[in-house]
Amino acid sequence: MIGIDISDRSIKVVEVTDEPLPVLQTVCWSPLPPQLMERGLVKDVVRLSAELQTALTKCSPRPVAGELVVASIPESQSFMRVLDVPAVNEQEAGEVIQWVVRRHIPFDLERVYLDWEPVLGQPQNLPRQQVVVGAAQREVVDPLLTVLDSLGLSVVALELESQAVVRCLLPRDTEELQEIRGVLIVDIGATLTDIALFDRGAIRYTANIPWGGDDLTRRLVESMGVSPEEAVLLKSADDVGSEPNGAQVVEVLRGGVLDLAKRVARVADEIAAELPAEQHMRAILLSGGSANVAGMTELFLSLFPGVPIQLGNPLTNVSAGGRRGLMLSRSDAMHFTTAIGLALRPVDTMV
Repeated sequence: MIGIDISDRSIKVVEVTDEPLPVLQTVCWSPLPPQLMERGLVKDVVRLSAELQTALTKCSPRPVAGELVVASIPESQSFMRVLDVPAVNEQEAGEVIQWVVRRHIPFDLERVYLDWEPVLGQPQNLPRQQVVVGAAQREVVDPLLTVLDSLGLSVVALELESQAVVRCLLPRDTEELQEIRGVLIVDIGATLTDIALFDRGAIRYTANIPWGGDDLTRRLVESMGVSPEEAVLLKSADDVGSEPNGAQVVEVLRGGVLDLAKRVARVADEIAAELPAEQHMRAILLSGGSANVAGMTELFLSLFPGVPIQLGNPLTNVSAGGRRGLMLSRSDAMHFTTAIGLALRPVDTMV
């Protein structure tokens, strides 16, 4: 399976084998020029198609070999919640769910695509059931499909970024997923940070924050008078404190990360106000390329005392390395978290 993650700043592609422990076969990465994507909306179908074609020529260590593709829908242009609905037969389910979701969805229902599935592990024969409902705006989905179709790719599914990130970072065993309680996944990208609360087999809440790695780059440029390229190298350094002016770099990064952590804390408060106590946050997983910034975990710990916080492992459910697979470090794999999760999607399921 091939996973394609197109964001405002880059295209990331991953291919994995179809077996019990999938092997990471190849990865592709290519930057995107400005104005082709804006907050997940395709602004130029023709040029984006050309950029995706270029990205597929930059794969390492080998070209993609398959044809089946799962691509991402940006979290900022989508909606996901667990809703409580009357238990009805399959023929009536669509109408009932659309009626219930109208009270929750922030978009015009006539302008979105809806998908849903029952939450795993529920008792049978109850008068009501919980369903995971995902919605994406047609103005986002339709041009993205046009781009993918223009390259002759066989699109199996489009799915929300949060679904892919959860699949990448958490165990794939259904029973294990049922035991996971209140994990807040904070996926830090270049321009946005996506947040998903996972609890007992389902994503219960999603949100996004207009803050990303580009904000750290901008802070370094403004505070230290360096070029954007130099700022990217500074924030990515393993031992930034030993660099010239290292103390100042650390202080600038600290201010930026604390700003993000405070925003995440506000989302956690929103979750606490909306969901029952048993579904509140109990742990935090940090993911995404910008989670590699030195001191990220420690700074989050300072704002969430007593909450277990760690970096997620994008290689949890794939083999990377050895004779058959691609050699990819855990820190490098952080940049491909969403794409890996997309490539791991079973063909016949939603999540």
